[in-house]
Amino acid sequence: MGGLGDGSGTVYLGSAGRTIEFGIGNYRITETDKIGLGGMKQKFRQNIAAIETLRRIEERNRAATPAEQAVLVKYVGWGGMPQVFAEVPPKDWREEHEQIAQLLTKEEFAAARASTLNAHYTAPEVIQAMYAAVERLGFQGGRILEPSCGLGHFVGLMPETMHAHSPVTGIELDSITARLAQKLYPNADIRQGAYEEAQLTDGAYDLAISNVPFGDYQPYDKRFNTLKLPIHDYFFAASMERVRPGGLIAFITTKGTLDKRAGHLRRHLARQADLVTAIRLPNTAFKGNANTEVTTDIVILQKRMPGKAPAGPEWEKSVTFKNDKGEEMLLNEYFVARPEQMLGRMA
Repeated sequence: MGGLGDGSGTVYLGSAGRTIEFGIGNYRITETDKIGLGGMKQKFRQNIAAIETLRRIEERNRAATPAEQAVLVKYVGWGGMPQVFAEVPPKDWREEHEQIAQLLTKEEFAAARASTLNAHYTAPEVIQAMYAAVERLGFQGGRILEPSCGLGHFVGLMPETMHAHSPVTGIELDSITARLAQKLYPNADIRQGAYEEAQLTDGAYDLAISNVPFGDYQPYDKRFNTLKLPIHDYFFAASMERVRPGGLIAFITTKGTLDKRAGHLRRHLARQADLVTAIRLPNTAFKGNANTEVTTDIVILQKRMPGKAPAGPEWEKSVTFKNDKGEEMLLNEYFVARPEQMLGRMA
């Protein structure tokens, strides 16, 4: 994926200068885990097995064994499974509906039902490509923030050398998912709660990396309320405060972040950071892993050092674009100038 950094010069170096004993106990995801593979029924069974295993671990108030972690890591959440939580489930999902209703508390059941629209997990290939990108940009390790960590795949798939140098703080809204992540990655700081309520030090992180939640709802944060940002754009604005000057933000986001006509978020970010690179993924990039089709972008920004002039490509404007079939749509000026950064055809 050469479009995510070509290795020409060092753009960024993390603040960590020594190896720390951080990786001991954290689960390392490998190909044998077959993350995200299988049909919906199989994923349901794996979710149930993970939750039952978590219950047993918590009842005994102990750490997970490696064998148990291998069960926990197959949890994929409930994205793409709304039929399980329907008041009148389809006939072929009634047994699963009863099973999950008995396993979860009322609060957990309500949270799981609410998560079916946005609890989508990131394909390992995409995570690995993002880490390859920041490595090409010179990031070797440092303080990492994962503001929507889910099960923690960005920890489990982190390159070994980076993992050894990188304390991780992860934020996850869903209680079950956060508790699973804590058992998988006991040496990371996994916190359960909303990102907008997290107590985090501004300017403390070298890299913020995540697959941010998508949606039209606006979180409450008095620092950004006047911008009226939807949740995915909010994650950019809030994370820009948390990374230090010179730090990187590498997020997967909906194409609307770059394409929508209203450019106030892009202007807000451009006053503080430069776009390093962006790449548009085909709408099938998350179909196999998360059972969803959505057009997404990987966007990498670098926060400017004090006194440094803006640099990098133009990306604040969204312009009218006509594809090869004559269809008109809004498209960010970055992609208009660099169509090779779009893996597919806009339609």
